[in-house]
Amino acid sequence: MSDGRMQPLSIVPAAQEDLPLAAPPLQPPVRLETHEGGIAHLVFEPPPGKVNILGSGVVSLLEIILAQAAGQRLRGLVVRSARPDQFIAGADVREIRALRSFQDAEAASRRGQRLFATLEALPFPVVAAIGGPCLGGGTELALACHYRVAADTPRVEIGLPEVKLGILPGWGGTQRLPRLLGLAPALDIILNGRSLDARRARATGLVDDLAPPEILVAAAERLIEEANEGARRPRSRLSDGPLARVNPWRRASLAMTARVARQRLRARVDERHYPAPYLALEAVIHGLVAGRDEGFAFEAESVGHLAVGPTARGLVALFSLQQEARRDPAVASRPRPIDATAVVGAGVMGGAIARALARSGFPVRLKDIDAQALSKGVAVAHRLEEAELVKRRITRSERDRRLDRILPTLEYSGFRRVTVVVEAVVESLRVKHQVLHDLEAAAPEGFIFATNTSSLPIASIAAPARRPDQVIGMHFFNPVHKMPLVEVIRGPQTSDETVATVVDLTRRIGKTPVVVGDAPGFLVNRILMTYLGEALLAFEEGGRVDEIDRALVEFGMPMGPFALLDQIGLDVAAHVAGVLTEAFPDRAPKTAILTAMKEKGWLGRKSGRGFYLYGAPGDEADAPAPGAPRDVNSEAAALRPAGRSGGGGVAAGAIESRLVLPMINEATRCLEANLVRDPAAVDLAMVLGAGFPPFRGGLLRHADTLGLPTVIQSLELLAGRLGTRFQPARSLLDLARSGRGFFVE
Repeated sequence: MSDGRMQPLSIVPAAQEDLPLAAPPLQPPVRLETHEGGIAHLVFEPPPGKVNILGSGVVSLLEIILAQAAGQRLRGLVVRSARPDQFIAGADVREIRALRSFQDAEAASRRGQRLFATLEALPFPVVAAIGGPCLGGGTELALACHYRVAADTPRVEIGLPEVKLGILPGWGGTQRLPRLLGLAPALDIILNGRSLDARRARATGLVDDLAPPEILVAAAERLIEEANEGARRPRSRLSDGPLARVNPWRRASLAMTARVARQRLRARVDERHYPAPYLALEAVIHGLVAGRDEGFAFEAESVGHLAVGPTARGLVALFSLQQEARRDPAVASRPRPIDATAVVGAGVMGGAIARALARSGFPVRLKDIDAQALSKGVAVAHRLEEAELVKRRITRSERDRRLDRILPTLEYSGFRRVTVVVEAVVESLRVKHQVLHDLEAAAPEGFIFATNTSSLPIASIAAPARRPDQVIGMHFFNPVHKMPLVEVIRGPQTSDETVATVVDLTRRIGKTPVVVGDAPGFLVNRILMTYLGEALLAFEEGGRVDEIDRALVEFGMPMGPFALLDQIGLDVAAHVAGVLTEAFPDRAPKTAILTAMKEKGWLGRKSGRGFYLYGAPGDEADAPAPGAPRDVNSEAAALRPAGRSGGGGVAAGAIESRLVLPMINEATRCLEANLVRDPAAVDLAMVLGAGFPPFRGGLLRHADTLGLPTVIQSLELLAGRLGTRFQPARSLLDLARSGRGFFVE
C-alpha cells in the first residue's frame, strides 16, 4: 500500500556508514607524530575504505599515547584523521552490542570519561581538525579538545546520535556540551540525536573556526599559535563554579528549561519505550546543579542502565541491520552505470520520486499525459526542496541546481539517454502495459523498467516486454521523502544485473533496499494484511476505533491501524485487500467494511472522512479536523454487518496479541516461501516500511523476545476462539521445537 504510509519514528543514526571489518589494520589505528616547531599531531588512521571508530583497541592505544604526550614539552596538539575527509564516526557499535551487564557498561563509560579528561588536561592547546563525520564518541573527543576547527564542506557532520541507539553520550558529552553552547542549544542536540553541518556548528559555537578543506590542518596549527600568544581562549557559555551553582536565579532558569524540554519530549516520545533522552536530560541538569564530577558519575550510571536494557538492545540490533543492508551487494553482478533517469506518472508520488533522483545528482525526465498532473508533480518537488531551504539544510543555489535536473514533459522526447525509468502510473495492468509498450519505442534497448507497483505481480507486468529480464519492481512508500524503505521486487525473469543496478540506485538516493520475491503483496503489505484485517474485524465485532488505535500506539506503532488506513486511503486499502484475499483465501481476514466506506466516498484523509474526520481534503499534509482529540467518524459504526453492531470495548493486551501475532506468523510464511533471504530483511522492512516499533528491534526479534513457545501457544488460543487463520505456520512450529529463535546472538 504505497499511498499514505506514515513515517516510522526516526531513531537510527546516520553514523558509521562503513564499519570496519574484523581484518587486522595494516598499521596502528592511531599514532603520535611530532612536527617542527613543537606541534604534535594525533593521527587516526582508518582501515582502507573505512572510517575511524573508537573501539576498545583504539582506546587502549590512546591511553598510552596521551600519557606519553603529557610528559613531552609540546607547544600544541592537532587531533585529525589521516584521511582529510574524515574525523571519527563514533564508538564501535558492535562493542555496545556485546555489553552484558550494568557493571560492564558503566565501566566502559567511566573509561572513556577518564581518557577524555586526560586529553582535556594536557598542558598545551589541543585542537580538533574535523574534516568529515564527527559523531558520537568522535564529538565527545572533540569536546574534550580546547578548540575545534572544521572544514567548510558538506562532508562535515557533527553530533551526538546516541539516543537513537537507546543510550546517551557516555564519555562526557552530557557535561561538556552544555557548558560550551549553553543549556538550550545543547539539549536540542543531545535529546534529538541531532547533527549539525559545519556552518551551523560554527554559528552555535560548537566549532571555533571554519577553513577550506585543503588548509584545515594549517588552520588548526594557526589556532594553536594564537592560543599560545594569548589571542584565543577556550569558549564557555555556562559558569560552573560553586557560587554559580547556588545562585537561585540560575537554578530557577535551569528548572524552567528542563521543564520545557521534558514537555517537548513527552509530546514526541514515550518514556516507557525510549528512556534514553529522559535520562540524558537528567544527566545534563544534575551536572549543572551538582557539578561536573557528579554529572560524570550520573552519566556513567545512566549508560550502565540503558546499554543493557531492551530498548538499546533493539535499536542497536536494528542499526546493525541497516549497516549490513548498505553493504550487502544483494547479487554477485556488478551494477550498470546510470547516465540518466526518468519517471513516468507525475502527481504526488511521481513528483517525490523525481525529486529524490534529482537531489542525488541524477538528471530526470518527469513524464505524464496530463498537464495538470505534471504540474502537480513539479510542485511537489518544489515544495520539498523549499522545505529543505527553510530549514537551512541547503542553499538557494543548491535548491536551484536540484530542481533544474527535473525536466517535465508531456512527450517521450529525450528518453533515448535514460538508463532507468521508474513507472508510477495508476495500479492498472492495462495502463502499465501501455506505458511499457511506449517506452520500448522511445527508450534505448537496454533500459530498465522499474515499476512502482504496490500489488501487481512483476511477472504479469513483464509478460509483454521485449526484455522481461529488465523489468523489476521498485516499490516506494509514501511519503517518499520520509520513508526510508524501497522494496526491490525481483520477477521470475529479472536478471542479476537489473537487480544490482536498482539496488545501487536505491542506495544512491539515500534509501534502504530490501530485495523480495514476486508474490501478492510482496513483503510489507502481505504482512500488514493480517494486522489491518484483524483491526477491521475487531471493529465489525463492535470494537471502538479509538480504543484499538490507542492500544497499538501504546505498543509502539507510530499510529493505530485505523489512522493508518485513513492515511493510506481506503480505496487503495480495499484494492490491495482484494488482491491479497484472492491470493490467500484460507487466512486473509475477510471484511466488508472497506468496500462499504469506499461506496460512501469515505476514503480517509484525502476525502476528509474515513474512520476519523479531517479538515479540508486535497493536501497530503491536511491537519485533522479542528478540536482535540481528533474526532472519530461515529457514522462508520452503522456500516457494520447486521448482527455485529455491539459496542463492547477491547482489552489492550488482547487486541495487541490479535493484531501483532498474526504478523509474526505471516512473516514466517514469507521466509518459508523464500520471499526474502533471512529474518533480518523482514525486520528491516517492517520497521522502515510499516513503522513497526524500532525499540523492539523488529518484528521477528520481538517474537524471539516473547519466546516462540509463547507465540505459538497464543496463536493456538486465538485459532480456537477466532478461526483457523491463526494456526501457527509449520516452520514456526519447527523452529520452536528445535529450541532456537529467528536470530542467534
